Amino acid sequence: MAMLVLAVLLAGTVVPSHGQAPIKLRQTGFRVLYMAPVYLGIERGFFREEGIDLEYVEIQSGVLGPASLVGGQAHFSDIDPLQTAELRTQGYALLMIYNLVNRVTLDFILRNEVADRLRVTRQTPLPERFRALRGLNIGITRPGAPTDIFPRYFLRRAGLDPDRDANLVQVGGVPALAAAFRAGRIDGFMLSPPLPQQLEQEGLGRIIIKNTAGDVPELSNLTYVAHVVTKAFARNNPRLVRAYVRGLQRANAWMRQRPADALRLLQQKYFADTSLEVLRLSWDALLPAISRDGRFTEAGIKAYLNVFETIGQTFRIDTSEGDLWTNEFLSGR
Repeated sequence: MAMLVLAVLLAGTVVPSHGQAPIKLRQTGFRVLYMAPVYLGIERGFFREEGIDLEYVEIQSGVLGPASLVGGQAHFSDIDPLQTAELRTQGYALLMIYNLVNRVTLDFILRNEVADRLRVTRQTPLPERFRALRGLNIGITRPGAPTDIFPRYFLRRAGLDPDRDANLVQVGGVPALAAAFRAGRIDGFMLSPPLPQQLEQEGLGRIIIKNTAGDVPELSNLTYVAHVVTKAFARNNPRLVRAYVRGLQRANAWMRQRPADALRLLQQKYFADTSLEVLRLSWDALLPAISRDGRFTEAGIKAYLNVFETIGQTFRIDTSEGDLWTNEFLSGR
């Protein structure tokens, strides 16, 4: 199957004309609420109307998405600028084509008994919240994933060594993180909505760092998540990439116009384990972070990469349009 998909990627594809069957393509992604434009684009038929029969395949960590592109198992995935830059230095040419999220949306939740013992809340000064992570068992999806990167960043902000002063435990995807948290095997974790909000509503934990609300200023007003393809796929299939972006943008507009309908559909199809009440809370927290138009700026890319320069992770990389990112596919056919 991987070889077949890779052949399609490299050979190039054309958008079907009227009356032809939509082209089957695949997207990988981690099950979080900011992926709503993809989910709704599939369920509402927007991609199909643009000539694409898009299959969504859930992965257990965001770090696996780019690997699925490089390995030829998918045509589209989501990524952050740091991963794009890292892969570029390794010789893998990926291109961000749609700016999805303009703020880091991972919220840090602690089990109540841990938060009570440490006497930490969202009202605690931010440097003290960073220092409170010392000695904790912090759940992550996989090493190198955002769930791993940002706890490390917070620990370094507190002057701590992530490899010595905390225990970052690989747990797995959303269900595994929830189960480990409920069982007390981990003290806390970072994830985008809705799981942290769900656990807080259940009275099991307390969100102490709410990036969805801009608690960490330098993690706002930047490109956090973007949809991505290989450069080869973009070069060989520009009309198909534009069709995909049109499907995303139609879904993005529809979910803002019909939020109640969007949430009901999302719960039925993708978040059956989350109540509508929690989805609404998560939606209200998350929607301001989702880009309305998918447009990148070089400043937004640089702002994200600059976060990691503060902890010594630098890249000699071209951040101008055309290398890591492009707005080329946001309009036209």
